[in-house]
This record gives sequence, C-alpha cells and structure tokens, in this order.
Amino acid sequence: MRCYKCQRDGHGKDMCKKPATVCVRCGKGGHVERDCSADPHCVNCRGDHAASSKTCPKFLEEQAILCYKAENGGTFQQAVSQLWLKSIKRFQPVLMLVPSRLSFERS
Repeated sequence: MRCYKCQRDGHGKDMCKKPATVCVRCGKGGHVERDCSADPHCVNCRGDHAASSKTCPKFLEEQAILCYKAENGGTFQQAVSQLWLKSIKRFQPVLMLVPSRLSFERS
C-alpha cells in the first residue's frame, strides 16, 4: 500500500502524518505530478523512477510480503520476519565463509 499524500509505502493517506502532499514523480512538495518536469526520483528506494513504479524494489518486496501473508496467514510483521529468516538461511553458506573475528594491525 502506498500513501497518496507522502508517496511512502506502508500506510494510506488517511493515516499519513506528513503535513503536505509530495509529487509521486520527483518526491518533492509544492506541486503535483502533472505539473512536474523534474527527473523521476523514488522516495521509497531512491531509484530513478516514480514512487508509483511497479518495478520499484521496495514495491516488489512489499508484494512478496503480502503474498506470503495471504498464503500463510499471520500479521504483516510475522510475514516480514519469516521472509527475513528464509533469506538468512539462503545466505548461510556464504556467511560461514566470513571469518568470525577480524584482526586489524595498528600502524
């Protein structure tokens, strides 16, 4: 869910605490998208696309969380935790290669 006031993911405009509306295209206040000629800038991931882009990594991440939640039940936060645990397990073999202690020589 994206707020149509601040353009951030995670809440709707009725729950938004920002005082002013932000342009979905450039992420700045004081104007609306139809009047914007600035380069696109996503307020969610800082990418070079509008906050409404369906290719935004943050949007795709939220969609994965919502799909997991729909399939498995529970809260949004529980789905985030479960997906995080799955990603850690996927990288565990790589993490095992990282030395547990790093020594630094002082010069």
